[in-house]
Amino acid sequence: MSSTTASLGNCPECGAEIAAASKLIEYERTDGTTGVYAECDQCRTVVTPK
Repeated sequence: MSSTTASLGNCPECGAEIAAASKLIEYERTDGTTGVYAECDQCRTVVTPK
């Protein structure tokens, strides 16, 4: 088992790292790429991780 936690990226609002466990929804965009919405544990905002 890995000791590192998977990350979705960083919050565009506060810069905090967003853990994969914070993912709320994953969807396919019209251009075929995947989009994600997640809740930032620091600022409690729903964001698209960067």
